[in-house]
Amino acid sequence: MIYCYIRVSTDKQDYLRQENMLKEKNYINGVNCEYLTETGTGATLKGRPILQDLLNKIQKGDTIVTAELSRISRSVKDFNNLIDYIIEDKKANLIILKENFNLYANGSMDAMTKLIMHITSAFSEFERDIISDRTKESLKAKKIHGTKTGRPTGRPRSKESTTDNFINTLEYMINNNVGMAKAVMWTRYPIKTFKRDIKKYYIKYNTKDYKIILEQLKKEVEK
Repeated sequence: MIYCYIRVSTDKQDYLRQENMLKEKNYINGVNCEYLTETGTGATLKGRPILQDLLNKIQKGDTIVTAELSRISRSVKDFNNLIDYIIEDKKANLIILKENFNLYANGSMDAMTKLIMHITSAFSEFERDIISDRTKESLKAKKIHGTKTGRPTGRPRSKESTTDNFINTLEYMINNNVGMAKAVMWTRYPIKTFKRDIKKYYIKYNTKDYKIILEQLKKEVEK
C-alpha cells in the first residue's frame, strides 16, 4: 500500500501545492495512492494524529510518500526516530520527493545520502527555530507595550497528560524496552511534562525503577 502524507501548518494554508507535486510524480489519490491530509506543526509529532495513526498501521512493504522533508518533520531528532521506526522497525519505505530521498527497507543508504539528508533536516529545524525566535521577540515587544500574552491562568492539563496516559507511557517504555522520547511519540504525552512528572515520582517513591513506579502508581489509581 502507498500512503501520500500531506501536511500544512495552519488552516489558512491549503494542500494544493503538495498535491500537485505528488500528481507530477504520478501519485494519484484513489488510483495508486491514498492521500492523508493534516493540519499541525512539524516541530514535533505531538498533535498530529493522522501521522501517528499512519505510523501505527503501516505494514512491511508499505510506502509513505511526502512532498518534502519538512512536511513529515522539522526536527532532526524526530526525523531520525521516524526513519528508524519506518525503515528498521516496520520494514516499510519512505519517499521524499523534493529532496529526492528514496529510503527503502531492504536497501542501504550510502554515506553521502545520509549526510545530505541530515544536513537538510538540520536546516529545516534551523528555519523553524528562527521563526520561533521571531515569535518570541514579537511577544516580548507586546509585553513591553502592556499587551497581555500567553494562555489564561488555571487552564487544565491536556488530555494527553493524564495519569492514565502517564501509566500507558511507562508501560510502553517497559514492554518495548524504549526510552521516554520514543514512548511519548506514540502516547502523545508531552515530553516536558513527562520529564517533570517522572522526577516527582522518583522522589515520591524513592526509586528510579520504572517498574516499581508503575506498580505503585497503579495501586494508587485502583484505591
